[in-house]
Amino acid sequence: MSSKATKLITALLVIGVVAFCWWEFQTRKTGSEATTVEAPPAAVEAVAEPVKPPAAAAEDNSALKNRLADEIRARQRLEAEAAMLRAQAAALKTNTITPVAKAQEIGKRTGTILPALIEMETLSKKTDALTPEEKRRLLQLQRDHAQLLGALPEITAFQDNPEAYGSFFGNMFQQAAGLTDAQAAQVQEFMRQRAVIMNQQELNSAKEPTDPKLEEAWEERRDKFNEQTAEGLKGVLPPGAAEKVNFGPELMEFLEMDFDKLVPKTPEKPAL
Repeated sequence: MSSKATKLITALLVIGVVAFCWWEFQTRKTGSEATTVEAPPAAVEAVAEPVKPPAAAAEDNSALKNRLADEIRARQRLEAEAAMLRAQAAALKTNTITPVAKAQEIGKRTGTILPALIEMETLSKKTDALTPEEKRRLLQLQRDHAQLLGALPEITAFQDNPEAYGSFFGNMFQQAAGLTDAQAAQVQEFMRQRAVIMNQQELNSAKEPTDPKLEEAWEERRDKFNEQTAEGLKGVLPPGAAEKVNFGPELMEFLEMDFDKLVPKTPEKPAL
């Protein structure tokens, strides 16, 4: 065999070995790619967030329950506080009495007491010994009189509020003389108007001078004003109503705390 043939055979063998190795390499590479499977997204997420063990889940549920219980207790506490505030506001509203309502209440009470003061004065001046029944009656009348005296500061203050002033006299006469609602309304309106004028002339209680030199002249002016008021009101009242409470300038001054007239005078009997 020639050297040329030998070289040719050697070259073919080398090429064959290289080709076989290349084929073997490509076969193994393809098989490796075929066996490699990419994990789906869900699997990746499952690996990223592993499932908590039962003990950890129980702890989370307990914490949530505690938070819920705290929220419920806080809400109940707020509701209780709100209910308490509403109750306090209602009580305050109930206990708050306007000057007009107060004047109405005191006017009715005064209308109950005034007609009996004449009886009290008569029993007090009785020269003969009082019977046990008369003594009990006199004691009760004296208590009523003391109650009226205690209310005089409030009655005097009604002069500063025309609506309250009118309400006091309207209710007083209705209670004492049995006036109808229409008659009491006429009295109330008349006295309200007089209170307006009284305030305009600065003769109401809030304008009483503190200087004794000025007070005497002021008292004279107010006494004259009361005389005019009493005379005008008698024209509004039905017949006999003024006599049931011994109404006149003296009673007006009595209700203004003129201390020399704390017991209204008994009307003088006409000469026979």
